[in-house]
Amino acid sequence: MDMKKFLILGLVLVVAASGILFTPCKGKECCNAMDSELQVTAKAAFLMEANSGRVIFEKNSDAKLPIASMVKIGVLAVIYDALDNKEISIDEMVVVSQNASGMGGSQAFLDTNSEYSVDELVKSIIVASANDSCVAMAERISGSETEFINRMNALAQKLGMNGTNYANVTGLPAPGSHSTAADTAKIYAYMMKSPHYGKHELVWMYDITHPSGRVTGLTNTNRHARFFNGITGGKTGFTAEAGHCLAVAAKRGNLRPIAVVIGAPDSKTRFNETANMMNYVFGAYQSELIICKNTPLVRVGIKKAMIDSTELFAREDFYDLVKKGDKSSPEIHIQPNEDVVAPFVSTDALGKVVVTRDGKAVAEIDLVANVDVRRLNYWTSIQKIARKFKLLHIN
Repeated sequence: MDMKKFLILGLVLVVAASGILFTPCKGKECCNAMDSELQVTAKAAFLMEANSGRVIFEKNSDAKLPIASMVKIGVLAVIYDALDNKEISIDEMVVVSQNASGMGGSQAFLDTNSEYSVDELVKSIIVASANDSCVAMAERISGSETEFINRMNALAQKLGMNGTNYANVTGLPAPGSHSTAADTAKIYAYMMKSPHYGKHELVWMYDITHPSGRVTGLTNTNRHARFFNGITGGKTGFTAEAGHCLAVAAKRGNLRPIAVVIGAPDSKTRFNETANMMNYVFGAYQSELIICKNTPLVRVGIKKAMIDSTELFAREDFYDLVKKGDKSSPEIHIQPNEDVVAPFVSTDALGKVVVTRDGKAVAEIDLVANVDVRRLNYWTSIQKIARKFKLLHIN
């Protein structure tokens, strides 16, 4: 994005040293305008727009409740992390233990002591909420379901999911197992960032052929996968204790709503209410990319380095979410560190860019160099001096 685009959007760029804390739009401040338009009967609900991180609607969003099979969002998030970190590969074969194949509830009916690919097991978790596949993957990645659960809870803590405790990988009733609507949306947004997200989420029906030759037909538990325009994925859940639960995400243009309901009275209601929530975002809001992570924002000097300066970039894109018809523009405050000193790596935070609207911060993003810069040593110092001397001599 060039400077002309910034000017067209009416943005104000300010290089400042003062810090601004991120205070996301949340709670009644964001919900009052739409209370009459969004009617949610589920025990808890949460609606956010993922690109901007804005919370648009919530109902009892911090209430700690059982969430049934929506715990598998956490399972998939850890599996995707393991794939992204190359701890496992998508094509490797996993031996299914008797413990895994004996899981009750929703299943892919895996053969005991047989091998299935990671891809096949992940697909059955996404489409059919397969408990046996969840345990098989947990045992492969962490050695046991217990250790895998510890990893799920560690990720939850890392993401600030303070209302969440995972007690198993299936979502079957268990003491101490609970989460919140807000936490569920948070980990879903995290999971969506993986390049593995989206491969199987929209599969409606398929047959899994077992090593024994048996064939099991599996159907997606998320009916939005077939009927909702722009859906990218979702996860259902149901137990008598949790009620009917659903977390879903969709995308149209730059808008990416995530809707969560917990404890809906029946399955039809959970689909209707999440559809209404997502359609509200698509009908009432618009989104503009105003900070592109590939566009340099400022150049800063570097101390104790071979190079004298470097450009800084936002760590991630920022989309401005506004109600349709809103003509106001955000302000962009670029705040590099006062002293940038080598060494540092490409991902180190070297400042921040703060986005404000009407004087309130709506986002705070790290500034990074996107290059590794080494510290000067004796020989590189001599080379730098020689280079400068040569340039002066030529001039």
